[in-house]
Amino acid sequence: MGKAVGLVLAVVVLGVVAYFAFPGFKAEVNKRIDKVGGWTDEARRQNPVGFIEFSERKLKENIDLFETQRANLVTARSKLEDIKRENQQKQAFAEKQAEEFKLAFKKTSAAGSWPVQVAGKPYSEADLKSQVGLLLKEMTGFESIVKQVDAALAKSEGKHADLVNRINESKGKVALLGAQKAIVNINKLTADTEKLMADVQDVLVQNEALASGTTVRTVDELMKEAMQATPSQASPAVDAFLNS
Repeated sequence: MGKAVGLVLAVVVLGVVAYFAFPGFKAEVNKRIDKVGGWTDEARRQNPVGFIEFSERKLKENIDLFETQRANLVTARSKLEDIKRENQQKQAFAEKQAEEFKLAFKKTSAAGSWPVQVAGKPYSEADLKSQVGLLLKEMTGFESIVKQVDAALAKSEGKHADLVNRINESKGKVALLGAQKAIVNINKLTADTEKLMADVQDVLVQNEALASGTTVRTVDELMKEAMQATPSQASPAVDAFLNS
C-alpha cells in the first residue's frame, strides 16, 4: 500500500475560517500584525504614507507566498488524482481476479476435482481460499486509499479557493494603495484614505490567518491520520464470498 501512496505535498484548511470562527485566534493574529508593523489605528493616522508603503510590501509578499502555495497545491492535486486512478485500476483488477477464483471454486467444488487451474497456476481448495482472502484484503485496502484521496482532494478544493481569494483581494488592494499614496502626498489624510487603510489592515489580518494556518504534510501522513480516524473495515469472509 505504501508504494501505491507515494509522497506528495498536501494541505489542511484552517485559514480564514479559523480567523472568523475563533475570537482567540483572531486576537492573536491581530496582535501579530500590530507587532510586525506597529500599525495601530493611531499609527496609521500619524503616518499614512508609511503604512501604505509597508502594506504594499507586505501584500506583495503575501501574493508571492500564496502563488507558490497555489502552484504546489495544483501539483499535489494532480499527483493525488494519479494515486486515485492507480488504486482504482488495482481495485478493479483484484475484483476481476476474485470473480475468476469464485467461478473456478464453484465449478470445481461441484465436480469434486481439485486442484483447479486458475490464472495459469494449479490451486488446491485451501490455496484458493488463501488467495481469495488476500485479494479481498487488497480490494478493501485499495478502496480505503481511494476514499482517503477523495477526502484530501475535497479539502484541497477549499484551500485552493481560499488562496485564489486572498491573491485576488491582495492584488486589488495593492493597485488601490499605489493611487492613494499620491493622493495622501498631496492632500494629506482623508476619510477615504482612512477607510482604505482599515480595509487593507483587514486584508493583511486575513492573509496572516491563512498563512499561519497552512500545514504542509505528505500524503503518507494524511493517509495515516485518515486511517486512525476511520475504523478499519474487515474484508468479507472468504467462504461467504465464494458461495455468494
